[in-house]
Amino acid sequence: MKTISGIIFITLTIATQSVFGQFNAQTTISSMYDDNVNNNTLQLKSNVTTMNLNGGYSWEGERFLSNMNYDGTFSYYESLLERTNQFHSVNGEFTQLYGSDDQNAFTLGGMAGASVNRDAYVIFDHSQYSAFVNYKYFVTDWMINKGGYTMRRISFSSLGDFSYTEHALFAHAAFAVTPATTAIIQTDLGTKFYSTTPASANSSMRRGVMSSLLPSVTQLTGTVKIGQRISDDIGLSITGRYQWNIQKQTRYLSSEYGFISDDELFDDHYGYEGLHTSATITSILSESMTMKVSGGIQNKVYSSLSAYDLSGNFVADQRTDARTYVNIGLQRNFDDLGISLKGAIDFIQNSSNDSFYSYKNNAFTLELGVPF
Repeated sequence: MKTISGIIFITLTIATQSVFGQFNAQTTISSMYDDNVNNNTLQLKSNVTTMNLNGGYSWEGERFLSNMNYDGTFSYYESLLERTNQFHSVNGEFTQLYGSDDQNAFTLGGMAGASVNRDAYVIFDHSQYSAFVNYKYFVTDWMINKGGYTMRRISFSSLGDFSYTEHALFAHAAFAVTPATTAIIQTDLGTKFYSTTPASANSSMRRGVMSSLLPSVTQLTGTVKIGQRISDDIGLSITGRYQWNIQKQTRYLSSEYGFISDDELFDDHYGYEGLHTSATITSILSESMTMKVSGGIQNKVYSSLSAYDLSGNFVADQRTDARTYVNIGLQRNFDDLGISLKGAIDFIQNSSNDSFYSYKNNAFTLELGVPF
């Protein structure tokens, strides 16, 4: 990480010698009413206020783009104060352009950040850093290829058994099938290496007991996306994604630490496999207003997590979920004032053979973005 950060710093320093940097900053404030913030059968409600500050410098040369910025987020839970948290990170990115029309791009970047929690949730405090490199190039006027590699490291101060390093590769191809239709095919291969081998690695798993048999897990994912322009103002995209766990030794957090089913520790995407299909309609209502409506169905078969009823009785060897969701979003930009206003409604229903995770979730969000 020190080497990568050094490369980014030197690159950006050189960039400032040939061009002037431009300072950019924006703050967003959002308010969300969520009738099931933990996504489980307890159906706990809360108003959540989130404040985000993003600021930094960007540089643009004749054939390169670069930026470095700070990003900070503070989330306040009105009815569940113990879940209030904050996250801070520093990010850097450099892009070198190639080709006769600067169509090809080589990009590298990195980030370092930390999560700060409170009360009982301080066990989720962690630091993370990541680095990535990718290359995009035009094969022909109608075909674009892209490939890349990402490394991510997360270290938990209190949950050392869940600290890990992730290595991920991807290959992506986009085709212009017709002037109005685009197809995208992508393959991802990710591997997760845990830092430790817990003493309970060979024990059988029950609800409330952390389970892991091997210190690594590998997942292969295939994605197909079709984009269709219906009119000058309306577009449709349909996506199918299947993830398959080649190695199925994911670690699941013990229930004694709580039940937050959408948190990375509780619902790590490496922990399950299955098909996810979704569709999105985007409509440009005016020069300053856009609406998006999306929905999908996600099937999850958990690799090594059993299912139980609400009394703790064993139900099945594998927990299986079917998650359906709909999101309706509206954005209005006020160019004269330089601000943006977003509103969103989310409807989620999760059906599971584990009764604790059969639930409904409705959320309503309003967000204001102000540059300065």
